[in-house]
Amino acid sequence: MAKGTDDYIFFMCLEGAATFSHLGREASIEAGQAILLSSSDPHVIERAMSHHLFITIPKAALGPMAANADAALMTPMSCVGEKFLLLTSYVRLLMQEPNLAASELRWLAAKHIQDLIAVVVGATQDATEVAAGRGIRAARLRAIKADIESNLAFGDVGSDALAGRHRVSARYIRKLFEGEGTSLSQFVLGRRLALVCSKLSDLRLAHRTIGAIAFDAGFGDLSTFNHAFRRHFGMTPSEARQSAAVHRASLEPGGRTGHARQSATGVAAA
Repeated sequence: MAKGTDDYIFFMCLEGAATFSHLGREASIEAGQAILLSSSDPHVIERAMSHHLFITIPKAALGPMAANADAALMTPMSCVGEKFLLLTSYVRLLMQEPNLAASELRWLAAKHIQDLIAVVVGATQDATEVAAGRGIRAARLRAIKADIESNLAFGDVGSDALAGRHRVSARYIRKLFEGEGTSLSQFVLGRRLALVCSKLSDLRLAHRTIGAIAFDAGFGDLSTFNHAFRRHFGMTPSEARQSAAVHRASLEPGGRTGHARQSATGVAAA
C-alpha cells in the first residue's frame, strides 16, 4: 500500500493471521493480537482467510495522548485484558447503532475510540485520567446497557450481578447511571416497559395475555407493572394494546386513515 494520510492505523486480528511489511520491518499477528501502523509510510499487508478490525486515527489526535505512539509501531500487541475487551465491544456496539450517522454522535464516538486506543497503546497519565472519565466510561456504560437488554427477561440485571460480569464495583455502575441523570433501577424499568409496549403492538402476540407478556419482560408483580406502565405511558396496558390494534387497522389496505376513529383512551383520532 502506498503512502497515505497522516494517520495511525490500529489493526486487530479477530480470526486467522496477517503479515505486515512496514518501516523496513516485517511482523506477523494472529487472532487475538493487534498492531499499530503509520499510514504516511508505505506498508504491505498479506492476509488469508482472516477476519480483522482496523481503525484509523489522526496522528494529531493520538500523538498527544500516547506516551510514545511511534515506539509502538510494528510491535505486535496481545489483545487480552479489560482495555482490549472494552475497545472491541464498544466498536462492535457502535456498528449496530442506527443513529451513528448524526454528526454529534460520530464526533463523540470518535473521541471515545481515541481514548481507548491511547490507553491500549500506552497513554500519558493525563490522557489516562481523561479516558477514565470519557472513553472508558462510555464504553463500559454502553456494554452494561447491552448486557441489560440481553438479560431483561430471564437474567439478573441487579447491580451486583452486572458488577460481577463487567469486573467493576456495584457502586461504579450506579455512578455511571447517575452521571446520565438516572439510576440503574430506572433504566431497567424503562427498558422493560418499552419491551412490553412493543410486544403489545405485535400482532403475532395478540393471543398472549398482558400478564404473560409482563412476566416475560422481567416483571414479577402485576400490580406494580400496571401502575408503572400507566405512569410511564399515560394509559393502561389494555388501552395501549387496543390503540395499537386501531392503528394497524387504519393502515390496512382499504382502511380509511382519514376517518375519525375512537382511540383506546376515548379521544377521537383523525
